[in-house]
Amino acid sequence: MEAWGGGSFRSVLDRSVAPYLWRPWYDSVATPAIAKVFFPLSRAWASAVAAEGNLDRFHHTVDDGPPRRAVGQRILNSVDQGWKQYQAVLDEWEAAFFGGNGDRTLLDGLEKRRLAAARKAMALRAGFLPGHLERPFPAARFDVEKEPSVTRRHGDHRHSPDGGMIPDPSAKVVASENFQRDGVRWSWGRCDAPPGIDALPAEARIREPARSRPRATLVFAHGIGMETEMWGEQGTIPDWFLAKGFRVIEPQGPWHARRRVSGHYGGEPIFARGPGGLLDYSWTHVREIGTWIAHAKMLDADHPRPVLLAGISLGALTTMQVLSWAGHWPDRARPDHAMLIAPAASLIEVAYRGSLTGGMGVPATLAANGWSEESVAGWAPLLDAGDRPALSPSRILAVLGDVDQITPYQSGEDLVRRWNIPAENVFRRNQGHFTVSLGLTASPDPLHRALDVVLG
Repeated sequence: MEAWGGGSFRSVLDRSVAPYLWRPWYDSVATPAIAKVFFPLSRAWASAVAAEGNLDRFHHTVDDGPPRRAVGQRILNSVDQGWKQYQAVLDEWEAAFFGGNGDRTLLDGLEKRRLAAARKAMALRAGFLPGHLERPFPAARFDVEKEPSVTRRHGDHRHSPDGGMIPDPSAKVVASENFQRDGVRWSWGRCDAPPGIDALPAEARIREPARSRPRATLVFAHGIGMETEMWGEQGTIPDWFLAKGFRVIEPQGPWHARRRVSGHYGGEPIFARGPGGLLDYSWTHVREIGTWIAHAKMLDADHPRPVLLAGISLGALTTMQVLSWAGHWPDRARPDHAMLIAPAASLIEVAYRGSLTGGMGVPATLAANGWSEESVAGWAPLLDAGDRPALSPSRILAVLGDVDQITPYQSGEDLVRRWNIPAENVFRRNQGHFTVSLGLTASPDPLHRALDVVLG
């Protein structure tokens, strides 16, 4: 998760106050705010969307406590109306972009309308603050899967040389209609999710220079709860590479944005279901990333261009897993380079010693559902860094915040040492988890190094 740093104001911040804003103090404020406010308000909002204005249904599904007097029919009606307005625009968007039922000259405006409706609907979670102050909403509605159930689904993968993490590089990607804005061509791609879990189709936003061939492709793996398709952040790392002439492919991870599970906010099942949730997410998204890489290389088949896979936080974990398993993949599904931003080598470190998971009560919840550090560690072969990456270490970059307490800094250092990433490709900053990523476009030495590595 990149935390609250999106929006058009980012360019102003990067030019002015970024050196003062993206410091460790920001993380000390943002981390508890996300764990104790943003995620709980998101939990209430997701229940309200699913309740469709039914107050009893909302109180029954938001958590296990008694109804809150501060949550009444008015806020539920606002959420229901806002979401239905978004869905109406989305239906029009779908028909125009994927159904061929629209005037192509109107696509840019339709995308702006969709995004405006999405932002408005998502922002209504703030209306649950009075209810949260009356009695805190939970950060997630936990429904932790027991280990025997997880073993039935993933036990064989744990003992397989390829971990079951084999993508389908030939999966058919359906391209949407496209439009141009300020010299950039916008489109979306969509394909079936890999078999194994109940997930809506995989989707990615694709942007590229409209008047020239891309110099390379960036496939960007987002963090948990990051939903650019709904919030529309600007001035972020993908935009930086886009401005340098890259094609940018931004996949939506399972359970995020248009792939959100009804009754949950974006990414919530990863926390709520415990190790089984993270295993399902990784098993699905790692394979999807391979498909998007293959798609990028197919687009450049006549004039091959390199593919850089980059990820933040959970996206860095996904990128790490891709590099751990891609040695078993066809060449066309492998990235050529990789960039890990705020990574960790170990799931145990994140789950049991990370400040965000601790603030959300994840360790205690796992223990209450029969999981221990030892039993979670038994799934490390599928989730942690492999002994060696599928790429030469010289093609991998890492950016670490030395006071990162969410994906603990020392675990990132363990990854750098284990994979022998060269010193010139490792950037350590006196920042925390959020500020190390938010500050990259303001102080982009690691990004410039990535250009040098990718483009030679």
